[in-house]
Amino acid sequence: MNTYVILAISMAAALAGSLFRKAFSSKGSETMLARHIFNAGVSFISAVVLLGWSGFDISISVFTLILGIIFGLVVAIQHIANLQAIETGPLSYTSVIISLSTLIPALSGAIIWKESITAIQIVGMALLAVCLILSVSKDTGGKKASMRWLIFCGIAFIFNGLIGVMQKWHQSSDHASELNAFLIIAFISSLLYSLISALIIIFTQPKTETQKSAAIIRASFSPVLIFMMLVCGAGSAINHKLNLFLSGVLPSAVFFPMVNGGGLILVTVCAVIFFKERLTAKQWGGLVLGIVSVILLCDPF
Repeated sequence: MNTYVILAISMAAALAGSLFRKAFSSKGSETMLARHIFNAGVSFISAVVLLGWSGFDISISVFTLILGIIFGLVVAIQHIANLQAIETGPLSYTSVIISLSTLIPALSGAIIWKESITAIQIVGMALLAVCLILSVSKDTGGKKASMRWLIFCGIAFIFNGLIGVMQKWHQSSDHASELNAFLIIAFISSLLYSLISALIIIFTQPKTETQKSAAIIRASFSPVLIFMMLVCGAGSAINHKLNLFLSGVLPSAVFFPMVNGGGLILVTVCAVIFFKERLTAKQWGGLVLGIVSVILLCDPF
């Protein structure tokens, strides 16, 4: 299959996951229990898709097992924080800020793996600061971005950056060939994290909340939410797998700008069309600078 067709499929999978996570957050993820049940379902589907994709032919070392478990916890926390962020703020801007976490693996590459930081990447970091300043500007009604949104964006930003660091750590090791096992273990770990968290919430809540929790659990297995879990889970598995393949066969000048900048443009357009999001002139300026900064941080030139 043509590599650019594979790239299009990967971007479509990532876009579908983002849109359905936003749809879920708009439909009723106002409780942590609902978010954990949703993440558990998404993680389970991702693990099943990757297991089937690997043909059940996987090898696991102790290194991959331990790092995969930790990676899964990082992915789970990032997904939960991401759901909370897009519940309280715009999908477009949330996606930009979280994507700017590419700054973290860029800096870790210089610190841990002694990789050089180019002048272009430094410019990207400067634009990142401008983007973040504009993102919290007041809207036409004089209302600032909510602190709750900023906190969850910050958590998702940090843990999304850690995802890149841990992926590089594994793929730079002698166990890089155990990629399928690494991803499968990660999603199983994410699944168990959310299941245990959901059980803790259920068994430690006041008795007066029991009926509410039961209603949330029943609603989480409605046909609509199950369909959302399927799309997000399959999309996440496909995106992770294809991106790792494409990073090795496409030129960096094509792959990174398309995946990061192109993906953000698609999310922004869809957020305006499907969710009727409205941004101020300053925020639109920050959005554009954010997309440019992501491309520059990838240094495609």
